[in-house]
Amino acid sequence: MRTLTPRVVYEALKQFFPAKNDDYECGYAEETHELNDFGITTEDQLHALLLKRANEVMEIDRSPMEDYDAKLYADEFGKEFVANRLRDGFWFSYPALLRIALELEYGKSYEQYADRRDRTAEPAAALEGGLAKDVRKSKQKRRRKAINP
Repeated sequence: MRTLTPRVVYEALKQFFPAKNDDYECGYAEETHELNDFGITTEDQLHALLLKRANEVMEIDRSPMEDYDAKLYADEFGKEFVANRLRDGFWFSYPALLRIALELEYGKSYEQYADRRDRTAEPAAALEGGLAKDVRKSKQKRRRKAINP
């Protein structure tokens, strides 16, 4: 049972997700920290999470992006980026796929964690300890960050 390191995280993602999604160079230190914060500290625990959630994560990755989101990505990354993603039938890189798995597994507690991490929670909601009212916006920002942090 190996302790999680950035390299172990990357190796696990390569086992569970397609190579085409491995299109962003990432050190995986931040992702390893997030996993540790949710009690996932070993390779076995990460494998269990990915085994449980990989199919659902890939369904999300293959699902069509709404026009609004595609425009958002085109504005930020360029029309060619979006055209390539549409042609290849995927949206998210490994870091985003991992974060989607965490969001599926831990729900609101991960959303709150990610909002704090990304500092997207509205001030009043943050002070009250609640979620920002515009969770959709924070999810988009979080996933954009994971595509191209």
